[in-house]
Amino acid sequence: MLLYALAALLLPLSSIRVEASCACSPVVIPVHVNVLVPKDPTDPFAGLKSNASELRRVEDTYDLLVHGFSYTSQYWSPPVEEFRNYSYTAFSCAQGPYSSLAVDVLGAGLSSRPANSSDVQFPTAYALLSQLARLLKSTNFILPGAQTFKTIIGFGHSAGSGLLTFGSIVDGKNSPFDALVLTSFLATLNISTLPTLTSARDVDPLRWASLDPGYLSRGDHSIFYPTDPTSFSSRMVLLDDLVGDVGSVSLVSQASTAALMSGYTGAVAKIVGSADQIICVGNGGCEDVTALTAAEGALWPAVKSFEFIVSQGSGHDMNLDFFADRTFDTFVRLVKKFSDFET
Repeated sequence: MLLYALAALLLPLSSIRVEASCACSPVVIPVHVNVLVPKDPTDPFAGLKSNASELRRVEDTYDLLVHGFSYTSQYWSPPVEEFRNYSYTAFSCAQGPYSSLAVDVLGAGLSSRPANSSDVQFPTAYALLSQLARLLKSTNFILPGAQTFKTIIGFGHSAGSGLLTFGSIVDGKNSPFDALVLTSFLATLNISTLPTLTSARDVDPLRWASLDPGYLSRGDHSIFYPTDPTSFSSRMVLLDDLVGDVGSVSLVSQASTAALMSGYTGAVAKIVGSADQIICVGNGGCEDVTALTAAEGALWPAVKSFEFIVSQGSGHDMNLDFFADRTFDTFVRLVKKFSDFET
């Protein structure tokens, strides 16, 4: 069970070019969902193994701002700091012709935050992402006049990787995601080092005093960085602590959902940092890549390809330490590889 929830979409473009520089602008998209969720928001299988009497329906239209746990879409494009650029969206755009859409998941950032935190569960959050991906393939509402997107690659960070994994079970071969890049998330390791999460209104009463106690956050983000203090900027950790956001207790409990993803037929890559204090520190630095590839890959028997990568020196937030450029190079390589599958 990992505690950061972020999902982003990376969209290869063939018809859209930005002259001289890459442009970025926010857009709020209303998305309707109608799903069954567990009555018990801590259901570890997010309703996959529940019967009808254990479920309730959530039907609503939520606004998504087009992030792991306590993060928003800013994880993919944080401020430039100390003459370094930690923005993957800017990095990928400069490699062209790729466009990325960083999404605030339900309950976080500028996306809708239901009054009842138990409405923010894996089935609800993934249904929004799935609907959004389908809209991108069928309409040009985000970029009027442009062609629709042919290929969509889902990027997940930590529990956001768990969210996309859950979605691969739900949608199977009908998934709108042609490939998945899942970072800072493993299904086969025994994770013993987990951050402590607290009701958000106790973490920061000035910001979140009115929230349902089922919304959680964390005041100290240092565990998401490597143990070596020379491999990251202490100011990035301070920034994390200042701008950290919230997630629901359901997204924590359901992030451990793991099963055989036998229906998903796209391509999958998993990336972890050898200095990830949650996943790899205490598990041999995830050094046995062959064994981990076999164990993790066995859960995806029908995919076009499966690749497992250990990024040496990187922490849990591999986008935010001094090895970020190397991580970004890996991301772009995977995007090019997966895009070629669809041509």
